[in-house]
Amino acid sequence: MTDHYSSLYKSFEWLVPSVFNIADACCHRWASSPHEARQVAIYFEDQVGQLTLLTYGQLSEKVNKLANGFIRMGVQPQDRVAVALQHSAESAITQLAVLTVGAIVVPLTSSLTSAEYAERLHDSQARVAVVDKHSITALISAVDNHSPVKQIIGIHTDDDRIISWRTLLARQPSTFTPHVVSASTPAILVYPATVENEPLRGVLLDHSSLIGTLPGFVASQNWFPKTNDIFWTSYDWNSPNGLLNALLPTLYFGKSIVGCPAGRTIPRLFTLLEHYQITNIHASGEDLRRIREYPDTLEEFELAIRSISCLDTDYDPSLGQWAKQRFDVDINVVAAPLGFGYIIGESQEKWAPRQGSMGRVYPGHRITVIDQAGKPLKTGQKGFIAVNRTDQNDYPDPAVALHYWSGAQIHPLQAEPQEWIPTSIRGHIDKDGYVWRDADTDSVTS
Repeated sequence: MTDHYSSLYKSFEWLVPSVFNIADACCHRWASSPHEARQVAIYFEDQVGQLTLLTYGQLSEKVNKLANGFIRMGVQPQDRVAVALQHSAESAITQLAVLTVGAIVVPLTSSLTSAEYAERLHDSQARVAVVDKHSITALISAVDNHSPVKQIIGIHTDDDRIISWRTLLARQPSTFTPHVVSASTPAILVYPATVENEPLRGVLLDHSSLIGTLPGFVASQNWFPKTNDIFWTSYDWNSPNGLLNALLPTLYFGKSIVGCPAGRTIPRLFTLLEHYQITNIHASGEDLRRIREYPDTLEEFELAIRSISCLDTDYDPSLGQWAKQRFDVDINVVAAPLGFGYIIGESQEKWAPRQGSMGRVYPGHRITVIDQAGKPLKTGQKGFIAVNRTDQNDYPDPAVALHYWSGAQIHPLQAEPQEWIPTSIRGHIDKDGYVWRDADTDSVTS
């Protein structure tokens, strides 16, 4: 194959508008076009197979109704809104509505304990929370007289203490003008898994972080979007991987994304893949192994898969061999540490992989290896992979989070000399630019 890497990397330039709202880019701009408004944005099948189908026009209307509800509840720009929902269409609607009003969305998994919710609600100072039947008990137990949360919206819940989602939306108009924000305005506050006895520390992502994710997303999905592309991810849309690396990029390009709860049987999953003719997948290694280990190859299903990406920490070469044999697809390995987006990975339609490596740095980013003192190391030397604040043209890299959240306030991220920001990835870079991971923990940068 022809290696296009060098030309792609050298020719890349960031185009980040000064005014940019994720919700407008992923939802409302498509709804404003009569043609695009009819395009399906979301297909979501619940546990019993009941389908929620939302065109971009319908998605925008629901987002606008909830945005109006937030305003009536007193939500102001840059307020934090906690979203503790299981994988669902409502999760996507809620997060887009928070961003529409210019507030900061705080996605929380629905399986946290009451103590974990309490810690995150207090640290984020969230004034509104959105819950469902899976999170309501633990989250309400976390709310006391000292909690910053003053109002709670419930989806498919029956509790007099909270506001019904359905009732709230029924009372609101379906038009709303998205809050105008600069691209550098904080948008998403993500709390990674924490180590016991360590202080809570969240990654604060700007609206421009979505733009920073796009080069790696496009490359890892073999130049998404192509005609008729439809996306599916095994990750929850309320998780960092599902939200930042699947849902939002897909909607940004005006394409369709399919969702279903985790744990679906393999035959039912294949029925989903066939029915919607899903072309692009971002899946965990665990889910790919679950498919591989199913005793029946299910050859009767006519699938349309053309690209699969998988995090390098969750990948092994046997998965790649199996995917090539079963789907005639090469898995693209990616590295997307929280706060940096897709920075390293493969794109096997454009450049050759190197077995065992993490791939190459994606266009738009600059990386090096630094020692514990922050000093850049030579080719082949082992240390911490670090990302520069700027690209090869000295333009700010929008993928890099420059702030973190702790102790109920924003803090600037301290870079090493020459503007290198360390990730938690220990590794080295060979003479051809391929990145190799050494033993590490894939957590947030310190």
